[in-house]
Amino acid sequence: MNRGLAAVMQPGKKRTLAAGPATGEPGAESLLASIARVSEDAPAAGAPLSLPAQALASAAFSGSGRLLVADPAFVETFGPDPGLEAAPALGAYRLVAKVCKDGSVAVLLIAAPLVARSWPLSPAVAAAADEAQWVALAYHPFAHPSLIRRACEGWRLTSLETRVVSALLGNDNLRAAARTAGVAYETAREAIAAALRKAGARRQADLVRRLHMAAGVGEFDLAEIGLLAPALGLTLRQAAVCRLVALGLTRPEIAATLQISEHVVKAELKRLFESLGVRTAGALSEVAVQASVLLAVAGADNLAHAAQADELRPLRLLGRPEAGGRVALSDYGPASGAPTFLMHSALTGSLIDRGLIKALQRRGLRPIAIERPGFGLTDPPQGEAEAAVARAAADMALVVEALKLKPVRLLCRGGEAAALRFAETYPHLFAGGVLLNPFRPYEVDTRWDGLMNMAKRMISTQPQLIEPIAAFLVRRASPKSMAGILREAVKASPSDLAALEDPRILADYVASARLAALATPWGFIQEQSAYVGWRPQAVADGRAWTRLLGEQDVLYLPGEGDEVWDGALPGHRVIRVPEAGRLIHASHPEMVAEVVAGLT
Repeated sequence: MNRGLAAVMQPGKKRTLAAGPATGEPGAESLLASIARVSEDAPAAGAPLSLPAQALASAAFSGSGRLLVADPAFVETFGPDPGLEAAPALGAYRLVAKVCKDGSVAVLLIAAPLVARSWPLSPAVAAAADEAQWVALAYHPFAHPSLIRRACEGWRLTSLETRVVSALLGNDNLRAAARTAGVAYETAREAIAAALRKAGARRQADLVRRLHMAAGVGEFDLAEIGLLAPALGLTLRQAAVCRLVALGLTRPEIAATLQISEHVVKAELKRLFESLGVRTAGALSEVAVQASVLLAVAGADNLAHAAQADELRPLRLLGRPEAGGRVALSDYGPASGAPTFLMHSALTGSLIDRGLIKALQRRGLRPIAIERPGFGLTDPPQGEAEAAVARAAADMALVVEALKLKPVRLLCRGGEAAALRFAETYPHLFAGGVLLNPFRPYEVDTRWDGLMNMAKRMISTQPQLIEPIAAFLVRRASPKSMAGILREAVKASPSDLAALEDPRILADYVASARLAALATPWGFIQEQSAYVGWRPQAVADGRAWTRLLGEQDVLYLPGEGDEVWDGALPGHRVIRVPEAGRLIHASHPEMVAEVVAGLT
């Protein structure tokens, strides 16, 4: 499936969208018009942004700064009578660093109710907006132990490392954190060193930023100084110093970067600590991260938030020891289950339909969804010379080694090239694979009806338009619009339409599609470009593979491309399901799980 339809990629360079040639290929304008027609709301601004709702707190204030109503999280963080000392001008917003009940500092995003109409306010605060002069929103994830644990689990920290990191987030220095954690100072030092190494962080301030990503917000950029400075009431130089501290730079490195003396850096840090009410570089980094996330909220219509931490995907992040960058995955457990790698489609990330996950677990399997290079939170290869497919296969082997797994089963909704490469390169790690409605080479594909196939044909005949199409589609990646696009895309499949009537299935699919665009469009661009001329290479023995086909698949005609896969996987098993379609993993999870469990 072409990820361009998902509208989940970051914008690329602006280009002119060409009309199709006279031979009948679809023009980009016709595809965009079709997408716009089925979108149910206005184009969203920017890339998808998702926040854990547990980390959010909101309140409404009178014109004098008196608290009118607040959600429990706001009161728990700031107390019952926090007051609002500084407000922005009408029609604008501002950030305020405010001391919390526990002595830490959290950032408030403040604006008039009209400006804040798209913010994720609690129902009580939203209801009071008509009477309020100001509303305030806080993003303070590390006030919640569950989110701290989630962030530490994301980087695979041990229980000791998690305890020390949690203590450090609530203390001014490591010695105090060691006392809070109940360990010796040297033990705490070793634990923090291990945490820095696992997260790929330069220093403790950089670790804070990386923990935020793993806590649920995903990939985000620190705000540029031109935006951060006026929002927090800082000078441009102070904002620059604040940003560089959060990126893990030392005083000498900051001085060299800004071309100022270390003495000036020290003076600016002192002013920052005083004006923002913080005492450490880690606390300053926390302010910079919270401010960046809240500024993204202020400028984003393309926003979603999960209900609670336990409803978020079980994110894990692994560093590539030699190749550089990180690999992102979701490990659904249990640890005792037979490891099963779930290969996401070009449309989605590593948040998998909950029905399929439970069906796999009931059969003694351990679902692990790995994001391929350049998708979601997995970094592209460091060097352009390394092929995406080879890197994807190597990442899969890395996960096997890091998690100390037995040979793994593969369940592929996409990424067929990477799956076949993994099985060929690491046969000792491969226990069999299932291909769900796999890719058919364009040369044998004749189905061009409907929205998805319009995009497929455009990509196959005009691959130079992948990036500019993505730049348009990302602006329609709000949950509501994507639901409309998805329904339109599968409307020719009664099975898929029926599956989408289940709110859980629809919500999981939309959320997963949004995850695929958290960092870069590199993966989609490389993968779709490679598939233009790709055919699966033949293996000597294909009996370890199964093709599971929904004959209501809106992307391919039944039986088309069989000769290609028969030649590539001699002896493989084929299962055809007349009453299933493109979303066979969601509509028939028990059947899919049974086939995977039966692999030998």
